[in-house]
Amino acid sequence: MLISWSNLAVGAIFGASLGVASDWQIGARLKKWSRLRALDKEYRPLTGKYVSYRIKDDGSHEPTGGTIEIAWLSEDGLLEASGFHSTGRAEWHSYIKMSLEHIGTGVGHYNNSNSIHGGIQQVIYSKQTHRFIVLGTSHDPREFFNCWKRADEIG
Repeated sequence: MLISWSNLAVGAIFGASLGVASDWQIGARLKKWSRLRALDKEYRPLTGKYVSYRIKDDGSHEPTGGTIEIAWLSEDGLLEASGFHSTGRAEWHSYIKMSLEHIGTGVGHYNNSNSIHGGIQQVIYSKQTHRFIVLGTSHDPREFFNCWKRADEIG
């Protein structure tokens, strides 16, 4: 059998290039899938209804009368949060990107339902108390501090 060194070289280069490209694509997809699976395991249990409280300067919690509904978007790795007034009218909506590096923390942008304005939300979730502490900044820029307590755990 006669070996053509030029064909062998071209085949080796083509094979190596194809191997690198395949490894890059498969590796990236595997890494993304692994990350989404870890996020899902950590944050899916947070789905549910929460009651909103304003955190006053003295640290006490004052009920706002509003509720928050949280859903987990597993394909995007995001918490979807919607805030409702005590009358049931939608007030705002946000997508919160939660962290795997700093478990229980996340950041998102919210939009008010009746305008184009919104702001930024930084959240910290406590597994012990089943509550979110929320630091927000509105477009004007005004800060607010809220606590979202799980509705099914309030007496």
